[in-house]
Amino acid sequence: MLISNDAHYMVEKGTNLSSSSSAEQPWQDFITKAEMFARQTSEHVLQGVNPGGVYQAIWCRDASYILGDWFFSGNYQGALQQIYQIWSHQISPNMERLVYGRGSPELKFSAKAGGLDIQKKFEGALPTTIYQIGFSEVYGKNPDIDSTSLMMGTSSYILARVHVKKEEEGGYSVSTMASEHSSDYITSLLSKVGITDPSHVTEFVVPRMLKAVEYLQSRDIDNDGLLEQSHNEDWMDTALRAGKIVYSQGCWIFGLIHLSVLLSKLGRGTEATRINRLADKAIDAVNQKLWSEEDGTYLDIQTIGSDNSDESGDKTYRLLTQDVTYYLTAATANTVNDSFEEITLFPLYLHRLKQMLHKEPQEKNRTSRKFSELHHRRAISTLDAIKKRVWKDKWPLVTEGELRKTGPWPLKPYQYHNHTFWPWTTGVEMLARSRFNQVEECNILLSKLTSKDKKNVGTHTFYEWINPINDVGGGAYPFRTGISTVRLAISDLVQKIRTKHFVEP
Repeated sequence: MLISNDAHYMVEKGTNLSSSSSAEQPWQDFITKAEMFARQTSEHVLQGVNPGGVYQAIWCRDASYILGDWFFSGNYQGALQQIYQIWSHQISPNMERLVYGRGSPELKFSAKAGGLDIQKKFEGALPTTIYQIGFSEVYGKNPDIDSTSLMMGTSSYILARVHVKKEEEGGYSVSTMASEHSSDYITSLLSKVGITDPSHVTEFVVPRMLKAVEYLQSRDIDNDGLLEQSHNEDWMDTALRAGKIVYSQGCWIFGLIHLSVLLSKLGRGTEATRINRLADKAIDAVNQKLWSEEDGTYLDIQTIGSDNSDESGDKTYRLLTQDVTYYLTAATANTVNDSFEEITLFPLYLHRLKQMLHKEPQEKNRTSRKFSELHHRRAISTLDAIKKRVWKDKWPLVTEGELRKTGPWPLKPYQYHNHTFWPWTTGVEMLARSRFNQVEECNILLSKLTSKDKKNVGTHTFYEWINPINDVGGGAYPFRTGISTVRLAISDLVQKIRTKHFVEP
């Protein structure tokens, strides 16, 4: 179970957020809903790393959230095994069949075979999708930035803790495999041949992640610290976003920060410093180029090309999207705002919890990254802008307005990515708000996520996306990515309650 009853102890004894009992009520409400949600969703978590529902293949970006959830739920062996398997599909010449371009307007939304030249061009990236039948797909014209970056970050986070923790504890007793009815049961059997040993997985994966950094660096075409992308090369694969996208920079930063931590723990200080400098360069670039003083928020710089014409004649346009909050979660990684910095493995952590409850909060590790006062102000301003411009009647939508154009499919408003409610991005927003102690907003979001749809058929979080006008869900059901992302956000908040660690504004 993700959340234990010990969390209630923290609330009943009084979390040091305010001396007013009324101010503590949101935390009490949050913990009650969070524990109920954790109980209702635990059976869905270990069914596989595919998104669920009709989606049976592995999407690398979605797997990163699911594997994080596996780790915090105690399934460290399953997480290690899947990390090994996913990185074994890293693109390299003559590895496996590859198709690409199905989401690219420049390639007429037509899938093409990726020959040796394409495999060399994409070398180091992870594919968008790993199929069970022996081939992988890059959805856009180029590999999406988020799939590679997110898996790099999640893999590094888990390996940095499991690798070190195993040595400290003298081994683990927790071992959970996927259900025999899931698509991952056969591959789970591979744990018997040694690919769940932290040292072995680390030795296999780290060189591949360094290769991934080389590929991703090549996407910074103008060397300004920001990675450029073509249309549909991120999770919102019908929005035709191209240019410098805040969400994608956040994914890149997330991957770099956690890889740097892993390398440092492995005693590879020179490489860790180099990777850390790349993260700092990207954070500085986001603040220099993607911050809008006029709007008081981070905004994408989207380019309009001949293949995505704009009737107004604009060459660029800026639309506020909910997923800019991912930059806030990435930029605060391994800072005093980040409670995940202290989390190792939940089951091993819990047995120390009662002892911790009777101790004064400890200072954060002195090696934590600094989150400047300027960046803090901008983060709060961005969250305020999201609430003002993206929330509609307490529905947190994925975009502040309707998309100008979509492809490969023409989407009507309130359909798929076009001005709808997505539980998984709402989980990301909740995690970002947790980093800045926005308890009331987190409580509102969790209430929306844990409530039922209009027909009282399913919990909102179980849907891939929801039409906010008629409260009808669409896409895959149950959508594991959304479930796991919300559970991760819950973990962050509960960790803060347990350790009384709230960051002063």
